[in-house]
Amino acid sequence: MKSFPASRRNGGFSMIELMVVVGIMVILAGLLIAALPGIQSRINRNKVETFIAELESGLSKFQIDNGTYPLNEPGGDRDIAGIKGAVVLYKHLSGDWDLNGEVDFTQNEKVYVPKIDYFSQREAREPRSMSIGGQYMLIDSYSNPIRYLAQVPNLAPGEKRETYNPTYDIWSITDANPDNPDESAKYITNWQGQ
Repeated sequence: MKSFPASRRNGGFSMIELMVVVGIMVILAGLLIAALPGIQSRINRNKVETFIAELESGLSKFQIDNGTYPLNEPGGDRDIAGIKGAVVLYKHLSGDWDLNGEVDFTQNEKVYVPKIDYFSQREAREPRSMSIGGQYMLIDSYSNPIRYLAQVPNLAPGEKRETYNPTYDIWSITDANPDNPDESAKYITNWQGQ
């Protein structure tokens, strides 16, 4: 019987095998790094969509209690009117009617969306409201004001509707430039098309 000599390798990897494994790891890391911005953008969009759904639920509760949605003054630039609507939403849904940053429990104010008042979540990693120019307003995951526009449901004859929906419009510009109409496709809205 012929015996074979013991292998000189003690179960280790050759240099070529190590280089192949490192090369595969570099390729996978490159693919992951390339995908991260898209993943983070999708996460932020999902957070905004969830927040807008919470606000819509709060607006429905407000409408049931008060017979109408909170109104803001339309007219002029739609984006500026929408930003002013972020203050209206904050005031009517947070329970902070005197706009001091805290829920006015002494006035028995109703909170339609919990934890959106400034002081209850000011230390949060991702706040839902902030003070901009001395006014508290709701913000999205991109730190932009949530836009809101509502007007009187019964328009006078010949009066132009400022909203796309019959009740109210609520939207986030996400990371788009509001001055560039071509980027409006990035917006998260409660209406279909324009």
